Amino acid sequence: MTDGQVQAIELFARNCAGGCSAAHARKVSGLATSLFDQLLTMGFLPEMTESDRLVLMAASHAHNVGPCGEELHPDKETLPSRVPIEPSDAYGATSCQALRTWLMNPPPPLKVNPLAAEDRSALLYTILWNTAAEPSPIPEEPLLDPGRTMKLAGILRLADGLAEPPRNLVAGCSVLQSSAWIRVLVRSIADVSKEVATAQRRSDLLARALGLRVFVQQVVE
Repeated sequence: MTDGQVQAIELFARNCAGGCSAAHARKVSGLATSLFDQLLTMGFLPEMTESDRLVLMAASHAHNVGPCGEELHPDKETLPSRVPIEPSDAYGATSCQALRTWLMNPPPPLKVNPLAAEDRSALLYTILWNTAAEPSPIPEEPLLDPGRTMKLAGILRLADGLAEPPRNLVAGCSVLQSSAWIRVLVRSIADVSKEVATAQRRSDLLARALGLRVFVQQVVE
């Protein structure tokens, strides 16, 4: 993925989501890329590249756009098959569907160069799995790299839990490691016990992807 593709997806997401959701997406993107960089440095993401980091950024921007794709699409007859929506993961599925619809034929001026098949697969499944209780398939979208995608989705899922909208109180996070676990230390001048509890619950996918236990706790500044 390229910087230009990420910027186009970010603009699409802003048009869909509005100010409050855009602020939340920026916070999620910052936390997710920070987690990615730290896990990469620690050796937990040995196969990951700068393109994977850009996929994560794009997924962070578009993860909560909601069901806006059909309204932006110029040709309703060519819409893709719908992503199955379960009540527990509705906004992940609707956001995934909206982005798929837009990627098929972005209306002017929101143009984007076609994504590589591997990046498209990772992007869409990362958004879907962000809220899914269990990883599920997308009609007509092959899952090309499950291991890579689960790690990206696990990072996004945890970062989304930390960025509780409209509060967005978490200033940043640091990762500590041992042989059997990783600990995510959350920094904030305010009480973010709600965000910590949500992130701990949503650390399940990352723990599964890394094969390690994940603990989330606040560090008071």
